[in-house]
This record gives sequence, structure tokens and C-alpha cells, in this order.
Amino acid sequence: MIELNRIYNENCMITMSKMDNKSIDLILTDPPYGVGIEYDNYNDTEENWFDLMSNVLPEMIRVAKMVIMPVCRIGRLQWIYSNYPPDWLICWYKGSGGHRSYIGFNDWEPHLVYGKYLKQQYMHDYFHTKGSPPKNTYGHPCPKPLAWAYWIIKNVARDNTITIYDSFLGSGTVAYAARELRHNYIGSEISKKYCSIAENRMSQMMLL
Repeated sequence: MIELNRIYNENCMITMSKMDNKSIDLILTDPPYGVGIEYDNYNDTEENWFDLMSNVLPEMIRVAKMVIMPVCRIGRLQWIYSNYPPDWLICWYKGSGGHRSYIGFNDWEPHLVYGKYLKQQYMHDYFHTKGSPPKNTYGHPCPKPLAWAYWIIKNVARDNTITIYDSFLGSGTVAYAARELRHNYIGSEISKKYCSIAENRMSQMMLL
């Protein structure tokens, strides 16, 4: 049985195996990038990224009405469209943080979109927030900015209260944003260290 507003220290495949079809309104998540980042207990190779996506994408699409997640490297879109074609893409214009691209600098990041939360849903497929990690990284190598999570959640939820699941919780940015915007959250994270970081962030927010 899945409890709302809880962080699960386990592989997301275990958590999702307990979820019914389309029982989650939105999965908003930021999976490992497959670019050699030094995570706590995950080997971030490109080979592992392809294996990971082959396992988790079908499950995320099964359990959620809508899935939004960055694909990180534009060159992987061909593989995505060949295997798990999205319904749409969202462009996150973040400005170049020094990241390289084929022609020089990479200023935007494609986000895969599967499904819709509401039948009649209208949201822009472009948004702009700074892509630089927050000054306080909370001990995580690559946390997403809160503004990133706020924009997506606000535009998906509109005036409704929704349940948001982050299958790769990391430092807890999505859970934090969801709770602050008065939504329900569920998070999965295989690292006990990152779970502690996320839980600490949540407890500090609730004390404000």
C-alpha cells in the first residue's frame, strides 16, 4: 500500500509495482544523466542510462496520467522516439552553464511529455528558469532549481490538488515544491543519504 506524503528508500521499480494504473496524476522526475556524475550509490554510465530507461519508462507511463522528465542529451532523442515515443516535448530554456553541444553551447533541455493530467489541458511547451544549481546543493551533485519544479507543477495542476510522484527523488526538490504548493507527494530514492537530505529539507519547510 502506497502512502501519500512519504519518501521511500527503495528502487522506484519496487514502489511503482505497488501502484495501480493511472493512480498518479503527475510523475515529475529528474533521472540520472548517464554522463559520469558521481552519485552516492549509482554508476552513472551511458549504458546504465539506456538500461534504466528501458525499465522505468514503461512503468512510469503505466502508473501516471502524465509524465514529464528531462532527457538530458539531445542525441538520445532518436533512441527515445524509436522505443518510447513521447506525446510531446517541452523546451526548458535555462541558459548555458558551460555545457557543450555539437555546435558550441547547450542552452536548452528537452523534456519528454507522456499523457495529460486533464482531458482539456492547455500549457505552454516552453519555459525559462535559470538552470544553474542552487547555491545550497544539499549534498547532492546535481539538484534541480526549485523554480523548475514550481513552473511545471503549477502549469499541470492549475487550481486542482494533485498527487505527484518523483521516482528519482535525489535531494527532494520535487517533493518540496509539491508540498509548498499544497499538493500530495510520493518519492522514491535508492540512496539512504539522499533520502535523509530530502527528509531534512521537508522538515525544515514544515517548520516555517
